[in-house]
Amino acid sequence: MRIIDFEELVRHLPYEYQAFNVNPENWKDVGHTEIISKIFSGKESVTISRFDLFHSTRNLKSFVIKLLMWGYPNKGRGKNIENLLLPENFELLISKLSLAIEKKNISIQEVKELINGIKGIRLSTLSKILYFSRVNVESFPALILDQRVINALNGDSKFQDIGIEKFKNLNYTNAINSYVDYLKFIYGLAIQIKALPDQIEIFLFMFGTSLKELEGENGDWSDL
Repeated sequence: MRIIDFEELVRHLPYEYQAFNVNPENWKDVGHTEIISKIFSGKESVTISRFDLFHSTRNLKSFVIKLLMWGYPNKGRGKNIENLLLPENFELLISKLSLAIEKKNISIQEVKELINGIKGIRLSTLSKILYFSRVNVESFPALILDQRVINALNGDSKFQDIGIEKFKNLNYTNAINSYVDYLKFIYGLAIQIKALPDQIEIFLFMFGTSLKELEGENGDWSDL
């Protein structure tokens, strides 16, 4: 089974529509009250889509908080979100992000320095921020690389596309070292099947670990 076997599906995935509902109760104790109040505007919940984020980068502080809500509606596990939103860490992120957007293209070494230099940020979050900010990494437009996409690519993957074998030992700890290879792989596939790289990434997120190779004409139900 290969990713390219699903090219028709991939080409029709409406990636900009992907949205998550966010409850203000989950975001009431993280500071930045004025920004968060404006995002919710008294509503019981808000729905944030990829389209919304692509068009929210004018105000970087509001953009990053919206992005965190989209990526982690319940604030995720651990204390990474709380740490990232601490004033000193948040201001450093906004400063570094502003410079990256101005440069438009950054090196993988600069990506590593951002992860190592800002408490609370890891590859999953940073790749989202760079993606929606339309920042290039080593001349490739950034794409999201989170745990679900990693699981779709690594040794547990059922896909057999040419080049995917290099991600056999991919995990969240070492993923930063393969991030540029990931971008090259996805952009190569996108050219091959005439799809957007964003559509391949969301295909991996949605279906990457939930598909099974068909076995036999009618399947094997002999054990039932």
